[in-house]
Amino acid sequence: MRRKYQIIFTILIAMISSLNAGIFELYGTGTYGTDYSASAFGRGGISTAYTDTLSGNTNPAQLAHIRFTELETGLNSRFSYISDFGYNESSIRFDYANLMIPIGRKGGLQLGIHPISSARAEYQIKTSYITEVIETIGDIYSLSLGFGYQIAPRFYGGFAFELITGGYTFSNEIRFSNDAYYSSEKYFSKGIDGRRLTLGTVVDLNNLTVGVRYAYPYRMKYKTLEYNSYIEYAYNEPVDTTLTHHIIIPRELSAGMALKIGRRHYLMSDYTLRYLQDASLLKSFNPVNPDYSSSSSHHLAAGYERRGSVGLFVPFFQSLTYRTGVFYDKQGLGTEYQRYGISAGLGIPFNNFKSRIDVGLHYGLNSGDIFDNIEMNESFFQIKISVNSIERWFNTRGKYR
Repeated sequence: MRRKYQIIFTILIAMISSLNAGIFELYGTGTYGTDYSASAFGRGGISTAYTDTLSGNTNPAQLAHIRFTELETGLNSRFSYISDFGYNESSIRFDYANLMIPIGRKGGLQLGIHPISSARAEYQIKTSYITEVIETIGDIYSLSLGFGYQIAPRFYGGFAFELITGGYTFSNEIRFSNDAYYSSEKYFSKGIDGRRLTLGTVVDLNNLTVGVRYAYPYRMKYKTLEYNSYIEYAYNEPVDTTLTHHIIIPRELSAGMALKIGRRHYLMSDYTLRYLQDASLLKSFNPVNPDYSSSSSHHLAAGYERRGSVGLFVPFFQSLTYRTGVFYDKQGLGTEYQRYGISAGLGIPFNNFKSRIDVGLHYGLNSGDIFDNIEMNESFFQIKISVNSIERWFNTRGKYR
C-alpha cells in the first residue's frame, strides 16, 4: 500500500508541471552545475570526496562504496523572482535516475541519466515602437555508464563513459506597434550528440577524504535548423540545415575534501572549474550573438552532514539525516553573472532503512548584466526530491550505514 502511494505521489508531482522562464540562462548553453543528486544538493552541491553510499555521485570513484543494488530517481523544481517584475519561472520536471549495482567485493557499477546544463530563459524589450521577445529553452543530458573500484586499501579509482544528448530552441520575435509593419520571428533549433569521459579518484586518510574528478568531452556534433517566420503572411522561409563539429560543453575539473569530526558528523568542501578552449563557439547558442569575454565558470561550496542512526528502536528524529551548506558560483559560459546562497537537506529513511527520501533546498540570488549592460538581480528557490530504494537482487556485502 505504501508503495502505491509513493507512485501516485510521484505521478501527481510530474503532472502539475508548469513552465515560464528565468533570465540568466538566455545565452550560451544554459546553467551548469545541475547534475547533483538531491542529497548532494542539500550540502551545497558537494559530491567529489564524500558519499553516503546510497545516492548517485558525480565522482565515479565513489561507486566502489556501493553496498547494495539501488535505484534512485529525482525531480527538480525551481521558482525565481525579479523585483519590480514578479515571478518569472515556475517549473517542476524530471531530474535524474540512477541504477547502482555492486560488483564483487571492491567494485560498483552505475547506469544513469542526469542533466549537464539547463536553460529556461525569456527576455522582453519594450519601446513605444516595438516589442521584442527573446527566448531560450533546452537541456543537455548525459547517459552514463560508470565503474568504481578499490585499487588499494585507502585508494579508489573510477571512470564513466557518457553519451551526451539534448537540444535547444531559440527564438527572437519582433512585434511592431504600427499595423503597417508585420511581425516576424527568427527561430533556431539545435540537436546535440556527443561523447564524454569522466575520471575520478578518492584517497581515504583516516578521518580525512580527498577526491579529484576530471570530465573531458572528446567528440561532439550539433545540427542546426533555422528559419524565419512572417506571421501576418503565414509564410515560412525554407529551412536552412547545418551540421557542425565543435565541443560546446566545457571540460570540468573538481577537487574536494571531507572531514569526519564525530561518529556521524562530517564537514566538507568542493571546488569545480569549468572551461572552454574557445568561448566564441557559444555565439551560435543565442538569438542575438553577444560577445563573450569569459570562457570559464567556477563553483565553490562548503557543507555539513549529520548522518542518521540506524536501528530497530532508534527514535524517528535521530534516524533522519540533516544537511546544510553554502555555495558560490561565478558563471561565465554564456551570460556572466554571480550566483550565491544557502542550502539545506533532509534524508528520511523508510521501509526498515532499506529506502530513503532525500530533499535538498537552495535559496539564493543571481546577479549580473543581461542585455546592453542592464543589471538584474534574481532571487531563486530550488527543490530537489529523490527516492532511492535498496533491492537485494544480487549477493552483496555489509550493511547500509
